[in-house]
Amino acid sequence: MVWQAYHTVWALIVFGWIGNYVVRMAFSPLLEAVRDEFALSHAQAGFVFSIFFYGYLAMQVPAGLLGDRLGRKRILVTGILLVAGSALLTGLASTLFVLGAARLLTGLAQGMYFANDRPLIAAATPRERAAVGQGVSFSGLGLGTVLGLVVGGALGALMPWRRVFVLLSVLPLLSATLIGLLVPEPPRAGTGAPGRDRPATDARTSRTRAVFGDRSLWLLGAAGMAPVWTQWLIGTWGPALFAEVGVPPIGQALYASLFGIASLPGLLTVGAVSDGLRRRGVERTTVFAAASLVLAVLVALMGLAVQLRAAAWLLAVLVFLASLFVWGVWAPIQALVAELFPPRVLGRAFGLLNATAFLSSLVAPPVSGWIRDASGSFAGGCYLAAVVALLGAPLALAARPTPPGRALTA
Repeated sequence: MVWQAYHTVWALIVFGWIGNYVVRMAFSPLLEAVRDEFALSHAQAGFVFSIFFYGYLAMQVPAGLLGDRLGRKRILVTGILLVAGSALLTGLASTLFVLGAARLLTGLAQGMYFANDRPLIAAATPRERAAVGQGVSFSGLGLGTVLGLVVGGALGALMPWRRVFVLLSVLPLLSATLIGLLVPEPPRAGTGAPGRDRPATDARTSRTRAVFGDRSLWLLGAAGMAPVWTQWLIGTWGPALFAEVGVPPIGQALYASLFGIASLPGLLTVGAVSDGLRRRGVERTTVFAAASLVLAVLVALMGLAVQLRAAAWLLAVLVFLASLFVWGVWAPIQALVAELFPPRVLGRAFGLLNATAFLSSLVAPPVSGWIRDASGSFAGGCYLAAVVALLGAPLALAARPTPPGRALTA
């Protein structure tokens, strides 16, 4: 394959995701050290982890609007630089309040990425390669998860947890520099003559209202809460799940990293199935619903494995299989949103989708931790995640998306 300019954009966006997710996920294998230092319960530690998502959710839609208005790359690079600063602040945190503020800032900064990198990929990628570009560039989340868990765990065994975050701040700083230098800024709509500012503003307001008034988008976001719940059960407590079945500390982060390793095969496999069935007339929402049901079964089996103190390899297989569907369900959802909305509002649409879906990330870590405190096991947290996954299927089927070519073309 001959290297093309758009391959460079893909690679740098992947690197940006890696830098973000290494900073985000390193907190998971270091969470026990944080919990011990501040004398926190599992529920309290889960809340400290989830503070990130309050900032992350709050920034989704504003980041899309800012990118539409000021430029995708400008907002993206600003967010990555703030990630580097928040990692340094995490490393310097001497009190629980400062640590919470650092986690909140990390969430705000990383919330500027999703709504702007997706349109950047779409603008740089040839039309015939659009689906591949979205899938490949999104794999950076999984790669960053693996590195965050493994590198964070390894460094945490060698040095204090604060120093780990100081070192990790280098990655987002480097990715911001490379994206700023090498990724082109796509042209922006609505940059006409000054006399046309008011009509352009009115049109933007109308399009924003149409996105927020779209019933299908809200239902897809609500359905997305199901895999996100499992994502942050495993993403927060993965090492602790393996500790519960007797895995020593050195291996806990390695086993938990299977969650990230599953991202690329999950996205590509479910995405290919969705594309193939779509050509045969099967709705993407049906693929999502089926994947959500399979996820529910696998997470319930994870809970049983934890409850019975099964062999570590069996729990590892179940975590990997469940993770395939945690990641994979996003391929049909993202493809559907791209089909339903014109490019000029994609930032807003993707931002609203992600903000709605990630509402469950606010409660999954602390609730799972509370169940662990109350019962002495994470098995109950897995069973609850299975119930939530079951609810995702009917929500997706209820979306009934309108075919392309509807009123959002102004």
